[in-house]
Amino acid sequence: MNGLTSHVVINPMVLDAAGRDAWISVLFATVLLVPWTIMLALFMRRSGQQKLQPWLAEKTSPVLSWILVAPFIIYLYLIGGFTLYHTSSWTISNYLPLTPKVVLVSTLAFVCFYTAKLGIRAIAVGAGILLPLVVSLGIFVSLSNASEKNFNLLVPIFEHGMMPPLRGMLYIGGGFVEILVILSLQHRIKNKVKPWQMIVYGLIISYITLGPIVGGISEFGPEESAKQMESPYEQWRLVKIGDYFEHVDFLSVYQWIAGAFMRISLAQYMLVEMLPFKSRVMANRFTLAVTFSYILIAMFPITQNAFYQMSFKYYFPISLYVNVALSLIWTGISFLPNKRKEEIP
Repeated sequence: MNGLTSHVVINPMVLDAAGRDAWISVLFATVLLVPWTIMLALFMRRSGQQKLQPWLAEKTSPVLSWILVAPFIIYLYLIGGFTLYHTSSWTISNYLPLTPKVVLVSTLAFVCFYTAKLGIRAIAVGAGILLPLVVSLGIFVSLSNASEKNFNLLVPIFEHGMMPPLRGMLYIGGGFVEILVILSLQHRIKNKVKPWQMIVYGLIISYITLGPIVGGISEFGPEESAKQMESPYEQWRLVKIGDYFEHVDFLSVYQWIAGAFMRISLAQYMLVEMLPFKSRVMANRFTLAVTFSYILIAMFPITQNAFYQMSFKYYFPISLYVNVALSLIWTGISFLPNKRKEEIP
């Protein structure tokens, strides 16, 4: 789910904060990511991969359990809304400037609504169909631009001390913590999740974060890549094979739309999973209401630069702190003794 964030969205923020040392920020953050993913695997084992809120209610109290999951529910909601806004703004800025924004927003929103309504199996099948080509295109653009890369631009490291890479870690971590959303689906996972699986998942996310950062710096230089709003997609404009094969950056549209489609659909589905709906009809009505609210968010008259500044100053730093705190609190609760049934309200 968090491939779009780690691969694209946080890319300009990390380059803005860390400059040439942005790739070092990824390595530093990965050192902390590995034990954190092990902790999540430990939590999943101790919670028996039960549904999150009812399990927290059983370990603490119903009221406290909702207090503990409320920030997480808000986070899931914002993931979908911000993705729809960012996707529509990027599409209009780069490829369809004359298309009414409401048409683009509504089309994507309702396709995601229909997929979320069908359930996790439909989302998984969609991901299985879309993901292989997304990965293949990523490998293609990386190999095609090999001649454009100057890896000498990655050094010297720590040119301005340790603070730039440490600042960059704030945004790398803001992307990494989206791994936490797996806990909202842990009760849907049939097999027991093992620590090594979570570590591999984390390392994959780290790799797809590192790739476009290294590519951007080595192809454009640290200063120019930091000025680009979506550096990974600027790299598509450099692709040229021979004398007749170029201008294939339209393929980046598929990559982005595929990622946004799965991300918004899954966010809507996870919101339903986190809330105690008594019927499928009520759940579908809620999902439809969320869809309309996403459309309103995407249509909000805010410039791309204002959205970037809001994400840079508030969204990703707060996301990091809140989600790390929640993961620590939930894991701590997993070590509390079980309440006897008669003590549960």
